[in-house]
Parts: sequence; C-alpha cells; structure tokens
Amino acid sequence: MPRTWFLLALIVAGSVQADHDRETLYQVSTIDALLTGVYQPLATLRDVLPHGDFGLGTFAALDGELILLDGQVYQAAADGQVRRMPPDTGTPFMAVTFFDADHVLDPPPDQTYAAFKPWLESQLPSRNLIYAVRVDGTFQHLTVRSVPRQTPPYRPLAEVSKEQTLFEHAAIQGTLLGFWCPTFLQGVNVPGFHLHFLSADRQHAGHVLDFRLASGRVQLDRTEAWEVQLPLDPAFLNAPLQGDQSTALQAVEQAPSAP
Repeated sequence: MPRTWFLLALIVAGSVQADHDRETLYQVSTIDALLTGVYQPLATLRDVLPHGDFGLGTFAALDGELILLDGQVYQAAADGQVRRMPPDTGTPFMAVTFFDADHVLDPPPDQTYAAFKPWLESQLPSRNLIYAVRVDGTFQHLTVRSVPRQTPPYRPLAEVSKEQTLFEHAAIQGTLLGFWCPTFLQGVNVPGFHLHFLSADRQHAGHVLDFRLASGRVQLDRTEAWEVQLPLDPAFLNAPLQGDQSTALQAVEQAPSAP
C-alpha cells in the first residue's frame, strides 16, 4: 500500500511539550470521507499503532467497529464476534492517542447516556480542546451496534447504517472509550462524543448507541495537538467532501429509545 500522505498538523493548545506526541490525537482520513463511502484501506494498523494505544475507527470495507484499548486492536463484527486483528489489517478511518489520564471523575449513579453527556461536558476544563474519554464500569443496560462488511460500489454510511446489527446487554462490565471533540472539528472528526465499547471479558463490543451506567469511573486525557493524515488515494481525492454532512452524521448516530 502506498504510504504517500499529505500531513495536516494543527496545534490546539498554546504550548508543545517535549513529549507532545503522547498528547496528540493522530487521525487517518476524515469522518466526512467515511460518511460519503470512502471505505478503502488508506493505512494499516501497523502504520497507525506507533501513534497511540487508545482509540477507535473501522476497518477496510467498513468491516465492523474498531476498538483500540491498552495497545490491542479488536474488531466488533456484525456477527457479534470480537476478534483481535493483525497489524497488516487496513483501515479507512482511525483516531488514536496515548492515553494518560489528566482527570479522574466519579459520575452520578444510574446515569443514562442522555444524562451522561451534558454532565461530562460540564466537567471539561475547556470545550475548545479534544479529550480522550475512558469509562470503566458496570452498565445496567447497553446498546451497541456493528455494520456488515461492504462491497463496491460503496454506499454512503447513512444508508449502510440502516443494516446495522444491534446488540443489547444487561448488567455488563466493560470500558467505554473514544473522544469528545469541539464543534469546530465538524467534518473532520465527530463533534461531541464518539464512543465504542469493549466488555471486560473481551467477548462483546461495538459502537455505543445508548446505555445506563450503574457505577463506574471516568478518566479524561486532554490532547494538545492534532495530526490528520490526508491520504493521496483516489478514493479520498475524488470524494465529494464539499457539502455539509451533519445530517448524515446525525442519522448514523441515531439511537433507539432507551428502555
């Protein structure tokens, strides 16, 4: 796979420390490219893992949800299986960082996802930075999804997500992981929360749609820099990325009603 990229680096804080690489969100491609159907392999896990031990994304051909936790990459497949993935696996979109907690919080008990989001946003030191979010806990209820592997010609993600497989879990322990991004990153990453889940026994995983958190601990890692690899792959270069994809993103993130 050609490793010819155009590097866009944005410093999102006033100071850059000597170990700034650990405080960087490193990203392959953009969320709008994924929304329009750019599912081709734009990098491999081997390319991305030197830049982080924590993150999320998807696999080439949109083959399930990607979870990177403690340096290990897992696939939450549409058949419900959770698999460890080899380094040569391709990805069309992936965002990673090295997770070093800056803040540890105890969330109120019995929180729904709808209540959790404004609560955690109220705890953020600034809404103009990016935060890696990790929640280890017990979930009274959890809804996650995955999508089936696609074949060309690739359809937009909003269409594909209608074929998503939902997985409902009760009294499950595990980790929510992902990112909170400012509104000004719309089109490049997901504004607000984008979370995936991995169970403590590594048997269940997926993209988070809804939950009720019985108890847990929240850790936040503030990032101070952001690097986006814009691939010179024809699929990316020819993608129609000039329009507003916010409606499509909302459709993809829409969750069923909580019980």
